[in-house]
Amino acid sequence: MKIAIISDIHANLAALNAFPEKDYDQLWCLGDLIDYGPRPREVIHLIRSKATITVRGNHDHAVGFNVAPQCSAPFKRLADETREFTQQVCTPDEISYLRSLPVQKEVATDGTNFYLVHAMPTDPLFGYCVEDSEKWGKEMAWVRADVLVVGHTHTPFVRRISRKTIVNPGSLGQPKTGRTRACYAVWEDGEISLKEYEYPLADTVEGIRGMPVSQDVRDGLIAVLKTGTLPTRQYQSVTI
Repeated sequence: MKIAIISDIHANLAALNAFPEKDYDQLWCLGDLIDYGPRPREVIHLIRSKATITVRGNHDHAVGFNVAPQCSAPFKRLADETREFTQQVCTPDEISYLRSLPVQKEVATDGTNFYLVHAMPTDPLFGYCVEDSEKWGKEMAWVRADVLVVGHTHTPFVRRISRKTIVNPGSLGQPKTGRTRACYAVWEDGEISLKEYEYPLADTVEGIRGMPVSQDVRDGLIAVLKTGTLPTRQYQSVTI
């Protein structure tokens, strides 16, 4: 059994179209299909048609229910303006789909029990927990699964606590690794691998430049993709 695991696509269609895995048995998506990027409708369509399991992320929730995604300060304005854009271009059916996504999913495959959630079990949409946080011990005790699969932080990791495993595939569409490469994970025959790949970043940048948002928001979105880090006031000097 080969399972491709992706998360945090953020309307980056170029990254999704370049996904290198073709022979997987299942595709799992941990949410945040939209916001920040220029192609929300196309990403929704592809995930809706290809993913075996998709759980709801905080940005999916925000667009679906017209509420704030509770982003950190550096991303608040980027999130606010791109959420408005996403809500304007998506159809009622697409927004209803985002609203209908489950906040968590439990699944058993090949004798392994998985718990899928966007952020963390006790705060599935908004909780922020980095790899070395002491909170993971409590989170793992809260679930009965062998493997907890999460996204949200945009940074990939595998961590083992006792006999249980936490897997974060990182972000496909807006990685925060200090690199531009899209991130994902593969679970195959009981082994987990973290992977990266190049995609046509210039295509996404071109799309962002055409988005009806403020110029400094466009600059910030491009800077995050180019640097793989948080946006700063220096992003206005970044070109690609």
